[in-house]
Amino acid sequence: MGLPLPFTPIQLLWVNIIMDGPPAMALGVDPAQPDMMSHPPRKATDRILKPRLLGKLFTYGMTMAIGTLGVFMWARGNSSYTDQHAQGLAFTTFVMFQVFNAFNARVARRSTFNANFFRNRMLWLALAGVVVLQVLAVQWTPAQVIFNVEKLTPGDWLLATLVASSVLVLEELRKLGLRIAKA
Repeated sequence: MGLPLPFTPIQLLWVNIIMDGPPAMALGVDPAQPDMMSHPPRKATDRILKPRLLGKLFTYGMTMAIGTLGVFMWARGNSSYTDQHAQGLAFTTFVMFQVFNAFNARVARRSTFNANFFRNRMLWLALAGVVVLQVLAVQWTPAQVIFNVEKLTPGDWLLATLVASSVLVLEELRKLGLRIAKA
């Protein structure tokens, strides 16, 4: 696309470290969904990654890629942003996408905004930890040097959060559409 790399290797490693461990472990202790026993078990011969799930994963990935690259290109085209600032904004947007996508992993059929939404304290602590670590990575001067970014403004944080929330909003709209179609 003729763009510089939106992330440095250290930024990608950071995303893998902070997003793969704590939130994934916290999702492992998520309370069971109330309708879990009303669904039959999958057959031993069934594929784990069925075409429908692969389609959802592809959609999540494309949403994150388009959103992150869109923010990066917008920032690079804005004369008040340096390349380091644009890269920091893209980096933060991608981390925030991961935060919102954690909620997509919780519930396959119903809305994630259900009675169990706040019940997994470990997940909320893990996600809060991720956000705090990301704030430190881009706002704390010694970390800015390591990650090669500039401090983000409150407007940058708002933009990153709004764009990143699209992965959750789109999935909730998809699930709503399925529920309406079944009714």
